[in-house]
Amino acid sequence: MRALFIVGLALLVAACARQRGSDPARGTKPAAATAAPAALVPADLAIAFLQEIKSAPSSSLLAGETTIPPCRFTDRGTWSAGEYRKVTGQRAPTQVTGYEQWILFRIEEPGGRDLLPADMDKGIAWNYSLRTPRGARTVFGTTDHCVIGPTTEPVKKVVQALGALGVAIAPDYTYIVR
Repeated sequence: MRALFIVGLALLVAACARQRGSDPARGTKPAAATAAPAALVPADLAIAFLQEIKSAPSSSLLAGETTIPPCRFTDRGTWSAGEYRKVTGQRAPTQVTGYEQWILFRIEEPGGRDLLPADMDKGIAWNYSLRTPRGARTVFGTTDHCVIGPTTEPVKKVVQALGALGVAIAPDYTYIVR
């Protein structure tokens, strides 16, 4: 009887902890919340649009990533074609990862300057960095990473296309899809 009580108490505490992270009545959201933009574009058109963007490899020496390859888009998902190398020297998976497991976590100029809301309508070339899994916080936690761009396509158009495919949008960029 005592063992059942302990198990039940542990389950109750776990359920409360899960609910504490997001309470709509209080207006709080989980810290790692990501935007799920409404799909304004059909997925097949979004894939065709993203495949037309001619992307080039990029690098991020500050993050320790020496080669960030272009994203390859398919009807099942995207990937770096196995070319993403992490600091550990491991290769990224050679399989295509579904769009719902990716996150758009950075939009920046090729020189490294981040996108600001005032830059939305400027004809600046931007790089869009995607990574999987969505919850990765460091290079070591990233399984695959790829880049779209540089492209002068409107920021909102690229972000909406990614959202139509199911790619999560980092909280820093939710103003783009509103």
